[in-house]
Amino acid sequence: MIPEPILLVDDEGIVRSTLREALAKNGYIVEEAESGEAALAMVAKKHYPVILTDLKMPGISGLELLSSIREKDPSSLCVIITGFATMDAAIDALKKGAYDFIKKPFQTLELQVVIDRALDHARLMKKVENYQADLESRVMTRTWELHAFHEEVLRLNALLLAAQNEVELEPLVKPFLDHLRTRFNPDGWALLVPDANADSWSYLVKAGEKDWPGIAKWGDLGAVHEAQECKVEMGYSDGFIVPLRHGDTPLAMLILGFDGRSSFYPSDRSFLLWKRQMESALLGLHRALALARRLSGQAGLA
Repeated sequence: MIPEPILLVDDEGIVRSTLREALAKNGYIVEEAESGEAALAMVAKKHYPVILTDLKMPGISGLELLSSIREKDPSSLCVIITGFATMDAAIDALKKGAYDFIKKPFQTLELQVVIDRALDHARLMKKVENYQADLESRVMTRTWELHAFHEEVLRLNALLLAAQNEVELEPLVKPFLDHLRTRFNPDGWALLVPDANADSWSYLVKAGEKDWPGIAKWGDLGAVHEAQECKVEMGYSDGFIVPLRHGDTPLAMLILGFDGRSSFYPSDRSFLLWKRQMESALLGLHRALALARRLSGQAGLA
């Protein structure tokens, strides 16, 4: 049963009190209005899932009340109480949006059946309303996420295009690391690069307030093919080591450190996009340097 009260509208006090007592005995919460005008004032302040109203009342009639309620709170369901002589008016009320009607005289059980049916319908309407609101919220959130991701793609594509003009490693990686810092907020980060034969590694960039361990503590970096949580003690409570590679060729090794548990994880699609673009930029420079070395060797032979 919906916890909100039923609104009972009738200009006869004895009718209201009799119905209220009968409904209260069956577990319903009932609030009263002695006129259509009073009912409208109450509806303006509070939602009632079901409104039980007499059809013929002085001042605002039940039919006029129905029309006004449908304008103010369309989710409220109106049940019309009518006598035999006003059956045509009751049918007209149904056409104008009343949920149901009950004819005088009636038994309490008859009224309870009608009210229960109306409450069930109101409950279903509320579920549909909540589902629609949730769906709209999800669509808006997803739309915002897609827009933000699209903007991120454009920014990283611009960085990749700019990297094609770089012939040195440090100026090439700086814009990517700046983007990484602002986007994922690591407390410390480092980038290690291999020598020409990938036999040894060195720190290219180190940032953060912690002291980074010596190269030897990282072990065989060339054997790291997948991103993983750091096993080396480096002063941060949470950390990740991320290989930047092209197939079997190691290009660099990224280390990220976080003070406290972060929401970052290497499978985040925005980070994967950053990683792919960073790898593409590094690969471009790697190939350019390899070509330069080859051409230099050929020139030396000549």
